[in-house]
Amino acid sequence: MINTSYKELLAPLPVSLLCKNMENGEVYANPACLSMFGAERQADTFGNSLVFYDVQSRQPLTAEQHPFSLCNGQDTLHLEVRVKSNFKNLNCRIEGKKVTFDGQPWVVLHVHSLQDNDITGTQTTYSSMANHLAFSRLLSGISSQLINVKTEHLDELIEKSLGAFGEFCGVDRCYLFQFSDDKTSMNNTHEWVAPGVLPYKDDLQNVSSNDLPYFDNTIKTKNVFKIDNVDDLPDEAALEKEEFKRERIKSVLCVAVHINDKLFGFIGCDIIGSPYSWREHDVRYLKLIGEMLSNTLESVTNRVSLQQVTTALEKANEQLAHQANFDGLTGIANRRQFDKSLEKALKRGTRDGKYISLLMVDVDHFKHFNDSFGHSAGDVALQKVAKALDSCCKRTDDLAARYGGEEFCIILPNTNQEQSLSVAQEVMRAMAALNISFEPSLGEGILSVSIGKATQKCDASITNAQLIDLADKALYRAKKDGRNCIASA
Repeated sequence: MINTSYKELLAPLPVSLLCKNMENGEVYANPACLSMFGAERQADTFGNSLVFYDVQSRQPLTAEQHPFSLCNGQDTLHLEVRVKSNFKNLNCRIEGKKVTFDGQPWVVLHVHSLQDNDITGTQTTYSSMANHLAFSRLLSGISSQLINVKTEHLDELIEKSLGAFGEFCGVDRCYLFQFSDDKTSMNNTHEWVAPGVLPYKDDLQNVSSNDLPYFDNTIKTKNVFKIDNVDDLPDEAALEKEEFKRERIKSVLCVAVHINDKLFGFIGCDIIGSPYSWREHDVRYLKLIGEMLSNTLESVTNRVSLQQVTTALEKANEQLAHQANFDGLTGIANRRQFDKSLEKALKRGTRDGKYISLLMVDVDHFKHFNDSFGHSAGDVALQKVAKALDSCCKRTDDLAARYGGEEFCIILPNTNQEQSLSVAQEVMRAMAALNISFEPSLGEGILSVSIGKATQKCDASITNAQLIDLADKALYRAKKDGRNCIASA
């Protein structure tokens, strides 16, 4: 057993000490250390039950990385860690030193809590002021990141903010919940947990308000839910007490979050293992973080809403533009788009000294087709014809348009006589490939078209009307020549 005189030496000291005999492995925690962790009931086993976590990697420090081992290998030690016990988890600064007592090697660790209260739970005016200044700096740093956060980075930054707050206050878990639109259920949307603490975010989805009625009523009516010791919850909070015990929560603090003056959810934090008396500034700090996240969520929500409205308007404008420029039945360009495109092509052709060709296409005996098969079949036939004509437009500037009724046009910029004839012949083949049965047609019992073709060298004297008139006269000759053929102006 450990030398009694050694216990007598350490017991009255007001500093928190952990000591380990490096020969026999005995660990001793003095009363100040036990008190800091609230572990007086397990004095004999407390020291061996501790787990130390690296604050950066959040991984447990074991084997050679354990503070006792580190100090044993380097005489002195200065380290910041998260210490997990069966009672209270604390962020601590450790100062260690190797000593020899009664001829045996010992490592003595001075464990200093980084929370703003000392082992007696009191706080000096100086430490209080320093803590408030430190929190102001933390708040400023979080705020600067949240001001112009992009939507895609919002979730990550919210969890970082929760983590910064959780680490500063030394709590075990910090989280954000969102209520459903009808406020009958809630989801844990963001969560930060200290090293060694079990996360519950995935478990706390679609939680019904009926599952936590006492909490639900309190947070919605009072905007604050503050419990120092869950064992002290009233009888009507039996469901809440059961859930808190499942998560090993001993103390819980939550404040409501509002967006655009409407209840959004709540932000909260937990203490695991032992009760904790929440102080006035704990509540104030959490409210400030909640308000900051609320302002950010409100800004992002409004930004998203504005973007949605803008997108909807853009989509509506696109639909209006499409309706204004494209034929509702066939889906290809309408007469309005045709006129604009032909004028644009003529101007460009004049500037570049190029040829332009125009094909005017008429579906042969289409009135008879409608009378024979009905207007629905006629509409389907026109859709197929339009698709066939559009497929013959190989270049980006080529345009197939419905000119009116069963008449179509194809604009072919920078296209001479020979090239335009090739396109017209391709149109005839495409029509034959449709194989739309129609006995009165001259196209071997299938629906056919007649094509009038006009080609001109562009110059400032040529107008839309003149080129259309040339193609129309050529189409008239094609019809006069027996239809199902091509005629040139």
